[in-house]
Parts: sequence; C-alpha cells; structure tokens
Amino acid sequence: MGEMSKAPTPLGLFTDKLIAFFRDLKETYPEEKEIKAALEGLEAAKKVNPRLIHDLFDEHVYKPLREDILAEDVDKIVAYTKVAIQTQFNEIYPALSIFEKYWPEMSDSNRSAIWKHLKVLVLLSERASRG
Repeated sequence: MGEMSKAPTPLGLFTDKLIAFFRDLKETYPEEKEIKAALEGLEAAKKVNPRLIHDLFDEHVYKPLREDILAEDVDKIVAYTKVAIQTQFNEIYPALSIFEKYWPEMSDSNRSAIWKHLKVLVLLSERASRG
C-alpha cells in the first residue's frame, strides 16, 4: 500500500489505449491470429520500451492516416493498408487490416467503436509527441 501512484503520462495513456483497442479487436475477431500476436508484442514492448509503440503508431498510422481517420474515410485507409502490408509488417497493421476484411459486414456499433478508438488514439498520440 505504500506505493505512490503516479499520474499517467501522455505516453502511458496512449500505450494503454492502443493495447485496449487490440484487446477489443482480439475479443471481436478471435480467429485473427495476427491481432493476437500483435497484442502480445505490444504488451511486451510496453514493459520494455513504450516509446517504440508510439513511434510505430506515429509513423504507420498517425502520419499517413490522421486526416483519413478524422474524416472516417474507409476507402483511403483500405487503400493505404493494402500497399503498406505488402511492403512490410509491424504490430499496427493487423488492426488496420480489419477495415478491408470486416468493414462491409460490420455492425454500426462496431464501426462506431473503431472510429472512436482510432480518433482517441490520434489525440493521445499528439499529446505523447509533445509530452
């Protein structure tokens, strides 16, 4: 009980939110092995180097897709992800691949939840960049 709890840092809030997003995706799409593997990778990286997680998101989601996320432009996200996944793999892409795989059949509530997650991640990423 003697441990003082620190206020979460912007980076801590960002990594927690990203991991929560992947947990939600894993529960919603349990058959997606890449999402499960990515979640495990993110959880491990959080312990060792949370800044690495932010850098990955910043480079592969925030910079190329910030405007498209805020505009909820599915087509642009799908087009970007198709090309990006062919050129390299990282822990973030399995989350983006759900747009192509599942979006057409996805319920409105799931779509809304995904946009909410991504928009909050964009804002938290901006804070973590400044923080």
